Amino acid sequence: MVMKEKNTSRIIIKNDKTKNDFVKRMIMAKAVLAPLSGITDIPFRLMARRFGCKFAFTEMIDVNGIIYKNKKSFRLLDRIPGDEPLGVQLVGEDIERFVSVAKICEEKGFKLLDINAGCPARKVVTLGKGAALMKDPKKLARIVGRLVKELSIPVTVKIRSGWDENNINYLKVAKAVESEGASAVGFHVRTREQMYKGEVDRSLIFKLKEKINIPVIASGNIFSAEDVKNVFKSTGCDAVFIARGALGRPWIFKEIEEGSREEWVPEFEELKNIIKEHFYLNLEYYDFIHARKRMYKHLTWYLKKYKNLHEIMKEYTNIKDMRSLEKLLKKLRVGEKKKLYL
Repeated sequence: MVMKEKNTSRIIIKNDKTKNDFVKRMIMAKAVLAPLSGITDIPFRLMARRFGCKFAFTEMIDVNGIIYKNKKSFRLLDRIPGDEPLGVQLVGEDIERFVSVAKICEEKGFKLLDINAGCPARKVVTLGKGAALMKDPKKLARIVGRLVKELSIPVTVKIRSGWDENNINYLKVAKAVESEGASAVGFHVRTREQMYKGEVDRSLIFKLKEKINIPVIASGNIFSAEDVKNVFKSTGCDAVFIARGALGRPWIFKEIEEGSREEWVPEFEELKNIIKEHFYLNLEYYDFIHARKRMYKHLTWYLKKYKNLHEIMKEYTNIKDMRSLEKLLKKLRVGEKKKLYL
């Protein structure tokens, strides 16, 4: 059970010490790298760690992929030295499969498990997973209850404000999972219908924080250190998730740590070195073809503020090995009005 002292926001944890030590580590990190499908793999997490990320999550992992022994899914459970502390996030809808896969995660050494009840992707929700669980709070609560009972590690839940504007039920959902033993709630303040569009109503985070007694991690439209500061000030949240704000900017964690008022922008030569380092990390984990494919989107994010990117990416798709990548980066220059050229 998690309780607040009277007249203070300090959280007192009164249940299993081992479980809550890891939750405390997440809260103490303040800025947490969110689980992002297809993005937060080992190479990207290591880049974020380089710039000060103190807590991260795996990519979202479908329990069915593990149940059916899919090699790609199992690889998402890989852990390496230097990539700690690390939480794992699962998405699914079958309770027994959730339990089976959660136990595998625990056996692999994960110390915190997050349930995704917020992913809005059509291919996810049409199967009753992700944000679809917002429509069935009782089922989500049963999943949490079983996992809390079966595991010795803490269970957290990522939710949205509701399914659509006519079904805003985040308070009901959060209270339900809290009652079943969830150790924290991640809260993206948009509905499933909104996806990632429109403004976020952070007053909902404040309301949630007032109504439940477990930590709340705020999510949605957090793109800078100043955003982080404003979210903490206006909501009283315990930590924040950094998601899209880290795309092409893993150094956002450095900005947050330093309390920067302005975005830190690396010199172009330094940026090229960062890109090269990221690619090399991919080569330690994937073969060249897969590394090039994985890095394509990251390269577009790293260079998104520059013009003529389309032509550069056409050249990128033609690289055959690391030598040709280094040659491309060496030739890459910035001209007037931030136009890229080779």
